[in-house]
Formats: sequence, structure tokens, C-alpha cells
Amino acid sequence: MGLKAGIVSINLHTGRLNYGAVLHSWMFQRLMARRGDLEKCEILDYLPDAKRQFNPWTHFIRQKRKSPAKLLGALLITPGFVLRYRRFQRFFKEQLKVSDRCYERETLEKTALPYDLIFFESDVIWSPNYFKGSFDPVFFGAPSGMRAIPKVAYSASMGEARLTPDQREELRELLKLPEYISMRERYASAIVRELTDKPVMDVVDPVLLARPADFDPITAPRLVRGKYLLAYYTVNPDPYMLRCVEDYARAHGLKVVEVSIFTHHKLNHRTYTAAGIEQFLSLLRNAEAVFSNSLHGTCLSILYHREFYAMEHGKGGRKYRDLCEKFGLADRFIHVDAFRRAAPIDWERVDALRERYRAESLAWLDGAIKEIDEAFGSQHP
Repeated sequence: MGLKAGIVSINLHTGRLNYGAVLHSWMFQRLMARRGDLEKCEILDYLPDAKRQFNPWTHFIRQKRKSPAKLLGALLITPGFVLRYRRFQRFFKEQLKVSDRCYERETLEKTALPYDLIFFESDVIWSPNYFKGSFDPVFFGAPSGMRAIPKVAYSASMGEARLTPDQREELRELLKLPEYISMRERYASAIVRELTDKPVMDVVDPVLLARPADFDPITAPRLVRGKYLLAYYTVNPDPYMLRCVEDYARAHGLKVVEVSIFTHHKLNHRTYTAAGIEQFLSLLRNAEAVFSNSLHGTCLSILYHREFYAMEHGKGGRKYRDLCEKFGLADRFIHVDAFRRAAPIDWERVDALRERYRAESLAWLDGAIKEIDEAFGSQHP
């Protein structure tokens, strides 16, 4: 009998309906399901306090009540956003193995979870900016129902990781909880190493643990005829970035296709505001070039050998810069008012780095799971 594992991440309750937030958990779960030492590996349906009020029909309307123009924009965005939400829900049901119960922080204090280990997996789970200025202690294993279970943080992210002194002290205490710690961004690793004596491993996002063919079963057929540039925005780009996209497309004879929630962009080019995960993968995979202010848009561009540029945005871009630099592609990160044509990508060199990072990341996971398995076996002869 193998171990029973639970995966805790921001995946079922992303708020923004972020494609990458789901794809990294889908890939991580598939990788764990292939292991012979794990009998069960399901995503624990955890609803963070900060996401309790999420409703796709009112999500943007509640944020845009200050002016008639913003309210009108929110009303235009909402129908496409609701359709995307429904497609995400269908994907969860069909493609993810999820716990039967949805947990909140209070219930995790009172419930003994049916797992032998817990993965706290990827994305911005260790960023206070996503949880109203404080860390969510559930993503460190603080609730009573998690305390006695071995905890593995894989590819945890802190977003921009610009912490106040109080946040650093809060993090110092929370880091006492997980037994195994690995980080996605190197600048975040440096902070964590200052605050704990535990080993901290640098690993890659679960999307980069994949082989390109891994996503074939969930990729829709080609949607757009001809050659095109895919612009993928998780937040609204500034006018300069929009000009970069148009200029590049014009110079290379490409039409522009966009994935975003921004309905008004349809006035300029074909825009998919309600694409499901399967359609998103198809649109990115078949593009000639990708411009994106998304970390996972960048990860997938690397995986699929797409010509790409990762774009800074108003709330930052530190994650994208770190990822590009890790693969020797710093010139693929666009600063505001600093776009330049980059040198051609040496995909053989990039793939060699990706394979190395992949092997190192999987070896670290193997080691953590093996230690837990051996300890579990010694307690249950």
C-alpha cells in the first residue's frame, strides 16, 4: 500500500480564472499519479478566506462601482468571464481528482485529513498580497488537522516578495511548519533562507516538469487558420505594450489573436474572452509568437519553443524576469518603454537547461517522498 497524498494550492478558486493556476496543479497531480509509492493523490478543495465572496456574475461589478465608465466596462466583461468560469468548472470535474469536501480554514482546524503527506504546490501560495496583506497559514500547514501530517512545499511562490518587517517575522514563524521547502523564484528562496535553518531547494514550476506531449490529451484542435501572434494578458497591459504587439505582428506579417477578459480589445483584433483551458493551450501551441504578462504563458512558450516576450505590468513582473534569466533569456523580458528585438533563441541550449532543472526538481521530490515513506513504514510495520 502506498501513501495517500493531498495537494493544496490556488487552483479551484483562482478568482481571475487563471489558466496557469489550473494547469500547474493538473500537471503536478498527473506526475504524482504515475508514482508507485503514492496510492492516492487528490487535490484538497480549499477555499481561502480571501476568496469566499467570489461570484463570477458580480466579481468585476463589485470592484468597479466608483464611476459609470468603469461600471460599464465591468458589465461588458462579465458575460465572457461567466462563460470562462463555467468552462473551468467543467474542466475541474472532468480532469482533476478533487476531495469530496470543500474545506475552509475553520473546518481544517477540526478535521483529521485522510492523508499521509500534504503537498503545498506552486503559484502564489506564500504571497501576502493575495491574502489581504497577511500570509494564509493554511498553505504552511498551520491548522490542527494538518499539524501531524508531513508537509512538502513544492515550487512555492511569494509573488513580488516585497515584504514588510512584520511580514518577514510572520513568515519566519510559519516556516517552522513544513518539513520540506522548495521555491520557484530564486529571489524568494534567498528571503526564505534568511528566515529558516531548513534546506531550501530551487525548483521549476510544475508546468516545466512536463513534456510537450503531456498536454496533448487536453489540447483542443487548431482554432485559428494562418500565422498569428498570440497576446495573452492576465492583467490589462499598458498602451506601450499594446503597441509592441501590433508593431511586432505587422513587421512579421502576423495577425493578432488575444486571450484575455478585455472585451473592448475585440474592436482591434480577434479576442477570446471565454476560452476554456483546452482552447487556451491550442491557441498558444499553434502561435508563431507569444506576448504575455503571465508566468505560465512564458513557461508554455518555453516548453513549446514559441518565439516569445514576457511583459512587465503595472503590478510588477519580477517572476517573469526571474524565469527568463534562469533560462538565459533575459532579453525576452520587456520593460516598459524598453522593448528591443532579442537574439534568436538557442532552443538546444534552453532544452538542456530545462532537462537539468526538471531532473533536479524531480530528484528533490523523490527524496522528500522517500523519506516520508520510510518514516511511515517504520511507524506501520
